[in-house]
Amino acid sequence: MKRIVALTMGLLMLAGCGAAAAEPGVSQIDWANHDARAEQFVMALVNGDYTIASEGFDAEMQRVLSVRALGNNWKAMNNQAGAFVSIEGTELEPHDEYDIYNVVTRHEKSGVNIRIVFSADGLVAGLFFTFA
Repeated sequence: MKRIVALTMGLLMLAGCGAAAAEPGVSQIDWANHDARAEQFVMALVNGDYTIASEGFDAEMQRVLSVRALGNNWKAMNNQAGAFVSIEGTELEPHDEYDIYNVVTRHEKSGVNIRIVFSADGLVAGLFFTFA
């Protein structure tokens, strides 16, 4: 079985800061609730709760994307797309060994598709940001 760890963030080269986060430390993610966890993950990013968001990373994601790097990438993406406005929708793409959630968000300047890959054991195995 080939392990897919998808981390595509061309944003790594960007170092800017986005809009101010809400209150860090207020987010909760119910990792067992498959229907809610993707949007809760995004809201943790919105709230600046990068540690809480990264608690659900599998070992490979923890190795390649630190809490600090996750926060820097979220801020850099917001620098380009503008401040977060809302979640517009979420779609599940089930696969044999992974569940892929596409969370479409609206920002001040642009839409963003946040693609979160969950492994069979429910951990985040991949994360993509693409501009809509």
